[in-house]
Amino acid sequence: MSSQEKIVVFGPALPLNLAPMWVAHDKGFFKEEGLDVDLRPVQGIPDSQHPRHQWRKDGAIIFQSPGGSPPFRSVLENRDHIDGEVNVVSIANRTAHVFVAKPHIKDIPDLKGRKIAGDLKGGSSMDAKVVLRHYGLDPEKDLTWIDSRGKPPNTERFRLALFDKGEVDAVCCDPPHWNIAVQMGGHALTSCRDLFAIPEAGFSTSPAVIAEKPFVVKGMVRAILRGAAIARVSKEETLDSILRHNHYITRELASLAYDEVHKEWGPVLDFEAYQRKVDIYTSEWKLPKKPVSDYYNFKYLKETLDELGMLRSWDPKMDLKE
Repeated sequence: MSSQEKIVVFGPALPLNLAPMWVAHDKGFFKEEGLDVDLRPVQGIPDSQHPRHQWRKDGAIIFQSPGGSPPFRSVLENRDHIDGEVNVVSIANRTAHVFVAKPHIKDIPDLKGRKIAGDLKGGSSMDAKVVLRHYGLDPEKDLTWIDSRGKPPNTERFRLALFDKGEVDAVCCDPPHWNIAVQMGGHALTSCRDLFAIPEAGFSTSPAVIAEKPFVVKGMVRAILRGAAIARVSKEETLDSILRHNHYITRELASLAYDEVHKEWGPVLDFEAYQRKVDIYTSEWKLPKKPVSDYYNFKYLKETLDELGMLRSWDPKMDLKE
């Protein structure tokens, strides 16, 4: 099938949970769906200068990956149906973010009165706040936050630079960045991923795209599911893709990070995990109460799994009303 639809996929960082997408891209799965997919990491750019609006004017269909926190951020920012975000596939059943602290921080309670770096509009700060509350700390009053969103060279590496210089006591990062923080002399603490299942990564796009371009959405979901199936079992091939798309790490670091997360790559079929995520973001960001269906669309996930012969079980709760 010839590529006819121009797709731009963007994200603010290069976490290892993007590996299934990179594999799908390198294996040509998007092209097989008739999609001309351009991966454009948007790093170190403030939200006010984000180029997605111009890309859309230029005729591109926009997806965001990883698609964990964007649907909630779009509600927080009161975006319309053209620029809003709905997750159409999640490929990780645990958050990837890990707390890494300086040696003088022995456990989470020791973070009281300390400085911590995270993306205050992203999953890193959200996951950190969940753990802090679990240990009886008030994330708003007991710590000082350093926001990394929109800071050059990108949100993750800005945090690491602060940590390396000793300007913060802890960071919350996804792999391979938390692995780098450990190499800088830090040590991992309890993290959100240790507490419960929660959907992460995957793709999100606008309600307008879902309504007007269903074949594009389905093709994107199908390609990433095929990429995830390979990435889970083919380590060396996946490491090759990781290094093609993330030029900031070594193969050794990529291997460490892969071993940490690859068994958690989905798709995620646990409705309760989605409800948990909605409840957490609604509470933390003081969002209006909305159903899971306002943030997630499972229609194309179910159809694609069935067509690929991968639908082993399905929770009827995920048959959400549109």
